[in-house]
Amino acid sequence: MEINKRSLADSMKEYERKDKEYYKGINRQLFDLVEPHAKTILEVGCAEGLFGAAVKKKTKCSYYGIESYPPAAEKAAHHIDEVITGDIETLKLPFEKNTFDHIIFGDVLEHLIDPWAVLANMKPYVNETGSILASIPNIGHISIFESLLSGKWTYTQAGLLDKTHFRFFTLQEMKKMFHETGYKVSQIEPISFTTHYYEKMISKLAHVKANMGIHHANFEEEARAYQYVIKAQKR
Repeated sequence: MEINKRSLADSMKEYERKDKEYYKGINRQLFDLVEPHAKTILEVGCAEGLFGAAVKKKTKCSYYGIESYPPAAEKAAHHIDEVITGDIETLKLPFEKNTFDHIIFGDVLEHLIDPWAVLANMKPYVNETGSILASIPNIGHISIFESLLSGKWTYTQAGLLDKTHFRFFTLQEMKKMFHETGYKVSQIEPISFTTHYYEKMISKLAHVKANMGIHHANFEEEARAYQYVIKAQKR
């Protein structure tokens, strides 16, 4: 437990060092998954509340947020209905069961020490027709292969190797996490990033994979995916 406490404290210092734009982003693909008829939404890791503000305009819903970084939470309170400042891994939630049409994790699960436990704990708060909406970085992106082939695994202030990431997922492991925590994934969409250089590398690695007898049918597609947006319902 002491290791976890130190890790969280160090992580909070890293959040203070991040560029201000880090807390202002709106993931359009994740936004498009929000149902227009949604009435009550919770966003875990709501940052400054700009995503929530956009969703409120789209749906006219009641929008709640949880944010661990106090300066961001303070700003979010001006944009959404209610903000709870705290760590989702230790918070006792004040909500009734079956409350939310959506619980949103926008690039959040990878920042948690135990995202499996968090997903399982949030399940009772999703209503029977509701869903979890999440965006998750893909550690199987071709840029990571490039780094490993160069002998590097260099942490950065943002991106796939963000210093504040505790967990790393491929597409298969994302699906597995939701299944193990009691959800059925109904939709997965890649957000791709590639270049001519990366395409050449993907082609070469696909050839090596085939020659070595490694089975991964969707390698090329997954290597282009920088992150995935996911919709999952309770099983």
